Amino acid sequence: MRIGMLQMDVAEGDKERNINHAFQLLEEAASQADVLVMPELWTIGYNFHDFKNRVTRMNDGLLDRLSSFAAFHHVTLAAGTLPIEKDGIVKNMGIIFAPNGHIQAHYSKRHLFYGYLEAELMVPGEHLMTTSIHGVKTGMAVCYEFYFPKMWRKMAKAGTTLVLAPASWPKVHLSQWDVLTRARAIENGMCICAVNMAGTYHGVQLGGHSRFIDPVGHVEVEGDLSEHIYYADYDEQKYKDLGKQLAVIRLEKEIGQPR
Repeated sequence: MRIGMLQMDVAEGDKERNINHAFQLLEEAASQADVLVMPELWTIGYNFHDFKNRVTRMNDGLLDRLSSFAAFHHVTLAAGTLPIEKDGIVKNMGIIFAPNGHIQAHYSKRHLFYGYLEAELMVPGEHLMTTSIHGVKTGMAVCYEFYFPKMWRKMAKAGTTLVLAPASWPKVHLSQWDVLTRARAIENGMCICAVNMAGTYHGVQLGGHSRFIDPVGHVEVEGDLSEHIYYADYDEQKYKDLGKQLAVIRLEKEIGQPR
């Protein structure tokens, strides 16, 4: 399974520009990958100015365009996250479109970032996501959630072997990005596809450095600070066997721990 990772240079607050640019990148990547993964809040660039006029609503056409794109190119499209408003409530929601264009799964970010307006303007999700992509049990976590190991453990115990992680992670905290992304992979014996933004928001440079990490923490694909489309190959048999071996080691360790 080949994964296209869209490390997109997002213009803060310019929704229409970002949407048009995103579809240009998607068109470029569609013929080269089975799964396409986008970053967090790519329509607004993590800019919450005039937020009510920039949220995505179920009937505003964007979700239909993403659905049609997935169906036309017959790809699985993990559309990063969007500020989705439904019934007056906005969530930071990741949506996965199946190759037939149907919504296959969705996930609302459960741990909202309190250092900016995200936690004030949005409502956290309540449930983890598990779905099968090309036979691979797949979950999702978003950006700041790398700091919450328990949710990753729950996904691992549910049999998840691949986690898609859209992000808007700043350059100034790239050292934490490096440590946390690899730690979550190693702790849980799973692959992590972390797709970050490039560009700036609120005067802060985004960190880029999207990465695909294997279950022992080896970074198989590593981005830089600029906009690029990166490609990673998920070797189902290799990672499945490795994940099982690591799961046995973890189980033996947990059983041997005092209660």
